[in-house]
Amino acid sequence: MNLSNMHSRSKLQATSSRRQFLANAGGGLSALGVAAALADSSRKFTSEIDPANPYEPRPSHFPAKAKSVIVVFCSGALSHVDTFDFKPELERRHGQPMPGNENLVSFQGPNGNLTRPLWKFRPRGESGKMISDLVPHIGEMADDLCFFHSLTNKSNTHGPAENVMNTGFTFDGFPSMGAWVNFALGSENRDLPSFVAMEDPRGMPQSGPNNWANGFLPAAFQGTPFSTTKPIRYLDRPDSISASTELASREALGF
Repeated sequence: MNLSNMHSRSKLQATSSRRQFLANAGGGLSALGVAAALADSSRKFTSEIDPANPYEPRPSHFPAKAKSVIVVFCSGALSHVDTFDFKPELERRHGQPMPGNENLVSFQGPNGNLTRPLWKFRPRGESGKMISDLVPHIGEMADDLCFFHSLTNKSNTHGPAENVMNTGFTFDGFPSMGAWVNFALGSENRDLPSFVAMEDPRGMPQSGPNNWANGFLPAAFQGTPFSTTKPIRYLDRPDSISASTELASREALGF
């Protein structure tokens, strides 16, 4: 009996078995992945909202051009007429009363007189877009930016104007943009919120949660507020539980 040959044959069989196992495991995982992908693709054609899973992906009317969107909303930021919105007529009417009447939503007294831009405007980029000297570096990217100058509002007060910007209405109680998108399209991510809002660490906007609220839509479609100074509110450790107790609980649960 050749023990050396038996040992080699046994080693070869063991090696083949490992290879076969890995091949079978890989094939099984691939099958699971394909099954999950097929399940996801079938769910994308569901237009009805399932109350048990309101975030199911729903078809859109047009092909999607973006998988995610970040909206940077600067309440009370720089004036558009001092930065990107060149208005020659404002130069000519400097110091004059605001035209029209006082039927604006304002809680801060009568309107002041018109004031011309405090910085000089210059044409920027190949497009010649007029941008002021206040933001010269942004002006260098003029050809890569898209500007909307057709939006108007009847409120010159921050709170109502915030509502208009993020919900389309001056008063409270209407869904925010993110809530509408969440309601219409759902989410392809099962594990994370599909719509989040990151607050300014210096404080809430004047109109508060209205900026990411669900309004009259189901509560599931409201934004999940994140904070730069502490975790999500309902994940905070209660004051009555010490850090050591929380750690012991995590270790006991293996979490």
